[in-house]
Amino acid sequence: MRAARLSVFSLLMVLTAALLFVVSGTPLFRFSPFASPLVNRMLNYQLSALPVAGLALLLTFAFAGRIRLGYLNLRRTGPMRPLVGRSGGGRWESDAWVLGLVMTAVVGVATFVQVHPAGFTFHWAYVALVVPFAAMNAFTEEAVFRLPYVTMGDDHTGSRVYGLAMGSLVFGVSHFWGVAPNGLVGAVMSAFLGFVLAKSIQETKGFFWAFSLHFMLNLAGMLLILNRTP
Repeated sequence: MRAARLSVFSLLMVLTAALLFVVSGTPLFRFSPFASPLVNRMLNYQLSALPVAGLALLLTFAFAGRIRLGYLNLRRTGPMRPLVGRSGGGRWESDAWVLGLVMTAVVGVATFVQVHPAGFTFHWAYVALVVPFAAMNAFTEEAVFRLPYVTMGDDHTGSRVYGLAMGSLVFGVSHFWGVAPNGLVGAVMSAFLGFVLAKSIQETKGFFWAFSLHFMLNLAGMLLILNRTP
């Protein structure tokens, strides 16, 4: 019974993730307050993606009988379990910022390499929009790609594998067709990022680091994407 429930949930969540591609191509809103079509497109996508995040949270609440949305909190402490062995992983509250800075630098370089041929024309308004867009995108993607899988894995399987595997695999595959970094490099990087962020939710039983680290990465990427020369 649990396996069937988990299978149905997994299918529904993959379909929910696919809705992000739907609202990307056909957004729910058509606002055009800015001169840049790219910035307007990003605005309408981020607004349209929020209901998709709401649907993901609703499905998680409905399926995860014991935990519900208990991991949607700002808890930030806990040991980092090493990938190999039993000790030496550090702690999230003291080491996560360093990890975030390293990953942000890598994502920033990869994004720059993919978008720099067009050049950049920085505009103060578009630079300012990086912060709210980065926050909206981080919340949406963590609510769709990470929190549901980790929650259901902990609730239904008693194993770390489901949450880590699904929280990285679905995220990686979807970013093959993302903005930047995309393609095979983007997919591999996103899958690794998804693994780390899923791990953070598992080990802290909270949403803080998944959102915060994702937000940092988005700042670097969106700064370049929103200000590239049309």
